[in-house]
Amino acid sequence: MQGIAGKVRHLASGRFLRDVLKLALGTVLGRALSLAALPLVTRLYAPEDFAILAVYLSLVSLVSVMACFRLEIAIPLADDETDAANLLALALTALFVVSGIALLLTLTMPSPLAQLFGKPEIAPHLWLVPLGVALAGSYAAFQFWATRARRFGAIARTRVGQAVTGVTTILTLGWAGMAPLGLLLGNALNTGAGGVTLAFQAVRSDRRTLRSICPNRMRAALRKYYRYPLYSTPEALFNIAGIQVPVLLIAAYGGSEAGFLLLAMQIMTAPMTLLGASISQVYMSRAPEEFRQGRLAHFTFSIMRRLVIIGTAPLVAAALLSPILFPWIFGVEWARSGEIVAWLVPWMAFQFIASPVSTVLHTVNRQHWAMCLQIAGFLLRVGGVTFAAGIDQGWLVPAYAISSAVFYLLYIAVVVGASKIGLSKISAV
Repeated sequence: MQGIAGKVRHLASGRFLRDVLKLALGTVLGRALSLAALPLVTRLYAPEDFAILAVYLSLVSLVSVMACFRLEIAIPLADDETDAANLLALALTALFVVSGIALLLTLTMPSPLAQLFGKPEIAPHLWLVPLGVALAGSYAAFQFWATRARRFGAIARTRVGQAVTGVTTILTLGWAGMAPLGLLLGNALNTGAGGVTLAFQAVRSDRRTLRSICPNRMRAALRKYYRYPLYSTPEALFNIAGIQVPVLLIAAYGGSEAGFLLLAMQIMTAPMTLLGASISQVYMSRAPEEFRQGRLAHFTFSIMRRLVIIGTAPLVAAALLSPILFPWIFGVEWARSGEIVAWLVPWMAFQFIASPVSTVLHTVNRQHWAMCLQIAGFLLRVGGVTFAAGIDQGWLVPAYAISSAVFYLLYIAVVVGASKIGLSKISAV
């Protein structure tokens, strides 16, 4: 007991916990605001509006995850400031090109694209997809730049600001009867508006470093960090496709079922987003140094153990209480979302443990492991949902949840192997 208490005091006084708390506070406030608004949002927008939102978010996620060619995640891991600055420039250049192509496609052929995605109703709003991609991509790039500089307070403030902007837009346009436009535009602002603030801060604080950006250095950085676009882009694409393509299938086959699923997932990801994402941000900033010092296994295991302790109670409580509380909080037409929550618990539990430390595969230069793992996850989840669609459409969501739980359990095993965590540590938990 004395040893454990000493470790807790050491962690509480350390920079790691302070950084986590800064990010967690911003994430908590931003997420709390979004969650607090949901009972109003679900009364302003119908399940079918949420189904259109689910398709929109899937499309934005699929494009934005590869829009920077994953060069943004190399920024905090770069060897020096010059490399980091030129990686930032490369990421933003790629984002500009990808967003431009997406804008051209959505403006010239909205109806065929909407038919392809199984939601003709989204055609008038497809122009919002490239906007969402540009906002999300720029925020990701400048957030990783701020992470390198350990500006966790600035990142936290942008998360709150984004939530305020997004919720205000959703409620205002909802009251004005502009559905589903309000949902789509509000969510775009909620995920990327803070990129503008971080960009201004980077220009103001890092002007000297950013002046090192030039075409020759950008080419040199691309050659040096080629593994990120080569391996991490397909990995990330298969990862997000494994999550979002089943949602597109559920929207096409199950209609408003995708809207019920989206609300359930927004509630279930709250505990994970509140702390897991903050720990992930700080883990990424410290993992390279821990690896160089030979302490990566101990560091990674300590984070995973804390995640198990932190995440268990909220997830179990959500599974037990959601079927009772959802109709009361969100309205009787949303009772189905409460039932879906129970299916999501194993998936969310394993994801909560795996996601914050998943960047260990990049830290130990095993990007190809991550890519193979994501391909397997994509095939597993899409295959499960497709199989359910051919047998009984009532099993679309359960098939998605079960296959996702199996995938993240496999991911945990790979993380344990990559960080060389011994079996003795695991058995001691």
